[in-house]
Amino acid sequence: MTPMKICFVSMVILFLTFSYSFGGILTGTLNPASTCGYGVGFLGGYAGLGDDATTLFGMLSYGFSDYTEGRLKLGFSDPDEGNANPRFLIGADFKYQVMDYNNKSGRQPFDMAIAGFFEYVDYNGYSYLQLGGNIIGSIPYRFSSGQRLIPYAALNLRLDRVSNHYSHSDFEGGVNLGAKYELTQEMNIYGELQIDDNTAFFTGLEFRVF
Repeated sequence: MTPMKICFVSMVILFLTFSYSFGGILTGTLNPASTCGYGVGFLGGYAGLGDDATTLFGMLSYGFSDYTEGRLKLGFSDPDEGNANPRFLIGADFKYQVMDYNNKSGRQPFDMAIAGFFEYVDYNGYSYLQLGGNIIGSIPYRFSSGQRLIPYAALNLRLDRVSNHYSHSDFEGGVNLGAKYELTQEMNIYGELQIDDNTAFFTGLEFRVF
């Protein structure tokens, strides 16, 4: 195992050991380190089943360059509370790929990206805002059929701000482990486990729209 892989695995173990937060990311990561490509856009529908909330949302992804990608998320979050109703959720993130596994000029041990994100939802009686960043690592595996499976891990550090009669903020961290399976060049499916206070499973399907 190369030093870079040892470092990445050590970071995952560290976050698994120490991560604990108020809520956890409501829309997961649902993204390997690689980008979709310049001028390429995907539209998808996703669901998250968590300890603290159930989330349904759509997401539009767009490649601003070969190594940058932005995503907009809109949906609803239903908190695990008595008579609480689903509430509108908005989120966005921006990713920059810093290592390319398929770069022919110098083979990298895996894909790696850094990303910034935010999420906001106004529940009954309080609002929940998250601002943070991700480090994402993934390795693509190509089958003889040409289809690819891309396992990934994402480590996040974020600011959670809860506002009701009074407001408080905390710095928290978490881990998301998942895989993207390319059914075709136009369609992908995701499965992801989130290890956080809001332990959750996310899944979804996306289609290329341009």
